[in-house]
Amino acid sequence: MTADAESRGAGARTLELLRCIALGEREFALKDLAERAALAPSTVHRLLDFWVRRDLIERAGPKAYRLGPELFRLASLITQKFELHRIAQPFVAALWNEWQETASFCLYEPSMLTATVAVSIPSPHPLQFVFAPFSEISLAWGSLGRAILAQLPPQEIDVVLAHPRKGPLSGRPPPARRALRKELRIIGERGYALYEDAAMNIAGVSAPVFTTGDAVVGCIGVTMPAARFHKPVRAKLPGSVLQGARRLSAALGSRRHAVPATRDRAPSK
Repeated sequence: MTADAESRGAGARTLELLRCIALGEREFALKDLAERAALAPSTVHRLLDFWVRRDLIERAGPKAYRLGPELFRLASLITQKFELHRIAQPFVAALWNEWQETASFCLYEPSMLTATVAVSIPSPHPLQFVFAPFSEISLAWGSLGRAILAQLPPQEIDVVLAHPRKGPLSGRPPPARRALRKELRIIGERGYALYEDAAMNIAGVSAPVFTTGDAVVGCIGVTMPAARFHKPVRAKLPGSVLQGARRLSAALGSRRHAVPATRDRAPSK
C-alpha cells in the first residue's frame, strides 16, 4: 500500500473524524463534521451510524450528534491509567531511594490477564534489571506477576495456569501447577511474593496494590541480581515493599492495605 493510499484508508478517516469531534463543539451536525474532516457526507454518516450503535456517539436531535456514554467510559479508563502512573511515582521513588535497586509499579490488565510496567526506576548499579515502559509482565513468573496472580479469583488463576508461558529469562517451563498453586497460597497469606533464581541471577520482592472496592489494580516491587539479595536484604526488603504497597493502596482509596487473603478466615480459638 502506498503512503497516499494509506492516508485515505479507513483508519486514517476514523482518526481524522475523532480529532474533529474532539476539537469541535459539544454537539455537531453531520454536514459540518464532514466539511471539517474533508470527508464525503456518506462516509461520515456510515461511521457515525456504526458508532451510534455502539454508544460511542449518540443523537442530540434530528440532525445533531454528541459524544456517547461508551466513549466517555473509554476515555475515563485511559485517564485513570495515567492518573495511576502519577500517583504511584513517588511510592516507587521511595523504594528506589531506600534500596538503590530497580523499583517498579505494574498495572494489572484484567481483559488480558497480564500486567504492564507503568513506572520503573532502574538501579544505579552497572549490573541491573531494566523494565521498559509499557512492557508486558507474565502473571505466572517473577515476584511482580505472582503478587498479582495470588489475589485473583480461582477461575482467573485457572485461565492463567491453563496457558503457561516459559520463563522470560530462562526459557524454562513453569513449575508444576500444584506447586505453583501452593506458592500462590503462601503469597496470599503473607501478603507479598518473593522470587529468586540463582542460576539467572535474579531476585525480587513485590506486593499487590489495591484500589477503591479493594480490587487488585497492580503491584509494586523491587528487583535485583540474586548476588545482591543477601541475608540483611532478604530480612528487611519484604517489610519495606509491604509498607510501600499499603501506602499506595491507601492513596488509591483502598482500605485493604495489601492485607493477606487470610483476613476472611474465622479467627483461631
